[in-house]
Amino acid sequence: MQFFTHLPHVTALMSELADGPMGSSTNPGPNDELLSNRARYLKRHAIPPAETVMAGLVHGVGVRVLVRTPRERRVGDTDGLVSRGPAAAIGTQDCFPLFFAPLDPSDGHALVGIAHAGWPGVLNGIAGRVVTELELAGLDRRRNLALAIGPGIHRCCFTVRDDERGVGQYVDLGYRDFVEDAGIGADGGKRWRVDLLGILLHQLRDQLSIPPDRIEAAPECTFCARTESGRPRFFSSRRERVPGNNMLSVIRLNRPGRHTEAAWL
Repeated sequence: MQFFTHLPHVTALMSELADGPMGSSTNPGPNDELLSNRARYLKRHAIPPAETVMAGLVHGVGVRVLVRTPRERRVGDTDGLVSRGPAAAIGTQDCFPLFFAPLDPSDGHALVGIAHAGWPGVLNGIAGRVVTELELAGLDRRRNLALAIGPGIHRCCFTVRDDERGVGQYVDLGYRDFVEDAGIGADGGKRWRVDLLGILLHQLRDQLSIPPDRIEAAPECTFCARTESGRPRFFSSRRERVPGNNMLSVIRLNRPGRHTEAAWL
């Protein structure tokens, strides 16, 4: 799956179930099987694995800026990366990958961003944290920022309990319009559907003032989307919880004549 197809200077991708499980920054799989899947996927799209940095992911809002490729090719304890050089990547299942790119990199603001937005990241404003870092680097959010939201779990399949760690936090933060009654769960408890994608779009358009025509949002739900043959299209932790069964999302700025060697810190 590709994003920003109208921007030739950017490569932004998300793998699917058919591409195989991609693991995480700390899970290469038995005999490095998941690491090999990642490398094969990246090479297929002309992205050198040695120049790809993965975020450690802790369901927080930490954002790090990359200038060079760290030797271990990962940045721990962070859910967002802004990069001036290396490709930036995250692994997801039902969480949303967010991609950030300049419409025009020729004004000196040649950098891209990526973020992991699960429900904690959405509620705590991971998208705004990345936008802030991009603005600190001089990228104008209203004139020169394009944003894409990859597939994640949609309101059709994301339900929460009727308790303090469930629907209450969405209502308390002002997102009541994105919550609807889902009836009674199998355990007899009350359930509510939450529209995380709707909250993300609200944050981007209404709170961060990103023009709507600069935002693209994938319509697929990772839990229920199917291929033409009826197979699941994406991995989903809510459907089956298997360590390492992640999709890989990656973004990089395409520079003419760029080197393919890793630039170590």
